Amino acid sequence: MEKLKLIIIEDEEAHFSLMKRAIANSFPSVSVYHFQEAAACLEKLDEIMPDIIISDYLMPGMNGIEFLEALNRRNRQIPLIITTGQGDEAIAVEAMKLGAWDYVVKSADFFTLLPSVVEKVVREFRLKESLRKSERRFQDLVERISDWIWEIDSECRYTHSNPVVQNILGYSPEEVIGRYFYDFFFEIKKNTLKNEALQIIAERKTFFAFENCLRHKDGHEVIVETSGVPFFDKAGNFSGYHGIDRDITARKRAEERVRSLSQQLIRTQEMERQRLSCDLHDHLAQELSTLKISLDTIFDNRQDVSAKTRQAVSDLSQEVQKIIMNVRGMAYGLRPVGLNELGLVQTIARYCEDFAAKNKLKVDFFSAGIDDSQLDIDTKIMLYRLIQEALHNIKKHACADNAVIRLVRSFPDIILRIEDNGKGFDIQKQMTKTFDEKQMGLRTMEERTGFLNGIIKIESRLMKGTKIMIKIPCVEKKNE
Repeated sequence: MEKLKLIIIEDEEAHFSLMKRAIANSFPSVSVYHFQEAAACLEKLDEIMPDIIISDYLMPGMNGIEFLEALNRRNRQIPLIITTGQGDEAIAVEAMKLGAWDYVVKSADFFTLLPSVVEKVVREFRLKESLRKSERRFQDLVERISDWIWEIDSECRYTHSNPVVQNILGYSPEEVIGRYFYDFFFEIKKNTLKNEALQIIAERKTFFAFENCLRHKDGHEVIVETSGVPFFDKAGNFSGYHGIDRDITARKRAEERVRSLSQQLIRTQEMERQRLSCDLHDHLAQELSTLKISLDTIFDNRQDVSAKTRQAVSDLSQEVQKIIMNVRGMAYGLRPVGLNELGLVQTIARYCEDFAAKNKLKVDFFSAGIDDSQLDIDTKIMLYRLIQEALHNIKKHACADNAVIRLVRSFPDIILRIEDNGKGFDIQKQMTKTFDEKQMGLRTMEERTGFLNGIIKIESRLMKGTKIMIKIPCVEKKNE
């Protein structure tokens, strides 16, 4: 044990000498200070700053219990061991109630026992001090952190809150404690959020980043991310949750602005595609068709033109026809006119057939529950683009010979699954690569999914193919 400063209050010199010898044998680095009266010891406490005090119960003037009471009045947290020649249980109980760390009777083995009692008390006191300092550091951290740290009991009422709650919700900790966690939900969302949270609590689950909206004291909305861990008593009974709420209102508002800008950008792109598609189809393709007709009829009623010249013009007409088909293909790719005429499912089916024929890739497309007439036009276009982008990626990167596409209405969502049997890839590396090399295939799919407030999950393993699952809310067409 490290260096120790110890005070012994004992009015019998012989007893003090034996106590000092026993303790010095066990603690070579100990410094022992002796007082015959407790009052004299009190005067020197600030000078000595002892680690532990051993005090006899019966002494001239102030006895051991009175000395302990004096220490308490001065709020001196020094571990005290009471010794006595009388095994009085009532004195022992009173001493322990007042805060004595131990009580030792001067029996036959007193001097043998005393060093072990001193060691135990010093060790426990230092451990307690270490825990107290750790708790103090933790408390300082809790009070200074920018997040709301809380605790609820088994009945979901707040039993603790750090002061940060006032910055987030406008309530003081005292106003929060005793209230149910769902008291701060908006009425319109209260039952839904409450039931979701209570389900998690009923299962005693640890939860992370549970997003919900709380009502500020002045009435405005605060979006928080909540995480919590259940805790239990010594018998294993559920006692409540420790948790933390992070205010993400500013972040969510910024994300919403970014998403709104992305939506505007995508809509602008689609409008520009539509304009280009119309120009190509209605103007350039028509003018090329007129040119072809002119080439096909240029020698009508002319008998003096050689067969060689006629063949050259015919070959030129065929080249113009190829150009017309390419222009119409470009126009169709930019804006599939079939979405309005054939509907989403038939347009996708036709696209898959054409894509399969041109690229020697088997495309198995299946759809169920999709009512084209009820879908919002943005949803139709984005679903078409997602499939278009996915097949393009499969052709360019996967080295696959088979792709499976499933488009299913599963109320209240639409589920799109796209799978291939290609070579697969490392998702994390590929997402990084898209930034480094400006290859935005997967990023574009993420943006289009975000445009529809959906989620996208990608699974891929090397030589095991790739699976993409996209879930979007089904937005019905607005009545004109």
